[in-house]
Amino acid sequence: MAEVTCPQCQTRQEIDPDADGYRCIVCAATWGFVRCTVCGERYHTRPGTRAWICPNCGTPHGRNRRGISRVGVPLPLLLGAIVAIGAVVALALALGGDGGAAPSPTPSSPTSIADPLNKVCRDLVDVQLLRVDALERAIEALNGDADALRKLGERDRAALVDDAVTAIQSYQEVAQGGGDTQAATMELLDALDAVDWC
Repeated sequence: MAEVTCPQCQTRQEIDPDADGYRCIVCAATWGFVRCTVCGERYHTRPGTRAWICPNCGTPHGRNRRGISRVGVPLPLLLGAIVAIGAVVALALALGGDGGAAPSPTPSSPTSIADPLNKVCRDLVDVQLLRVDALERAIEALNGDADALRKLGERDRAALVDDAVTAIQSYQEVAQGGGDTQAATMELLDALDAVDWC
């Protein structure tokens, strides 16, 4: 048997070393495990966690809506790539890359941010962090997204976004005052799965 410490109540308890998760014997919190595909470390998560960053090596991880894991780019590699691209752009500008010609103005076109359906998908990213400040931002943004969808006549999709907001608020209440965290988590995941255009 392996020993683990519940992150919520700090109780040490024994579990099967190959267990995918467990329920705490003291506070009844349900936990799952994730393993970093880069450094191999194993960490506690709430059941159904879709995105997380390895605290050991900084690699972002995530799962699609069907639960299939996907690995992001390790943070050090991502930062190095951004710095390298910035250096190339700065060098090109310093060498007069385009012969000094002023760029021709292009007519402005609506971006994907102006599209409420894409904005909903972007705003749902904050929900996956499961932090109080991120959830508050997500609720505010998603309420605005639902209003924008209603103005476009997308009432069914606006209702799905409203359901997601309600599930987020329920999750917050349970997280702050106790209750069935597993039921609140499943309600939240079901509401997010219903937003099927993301």
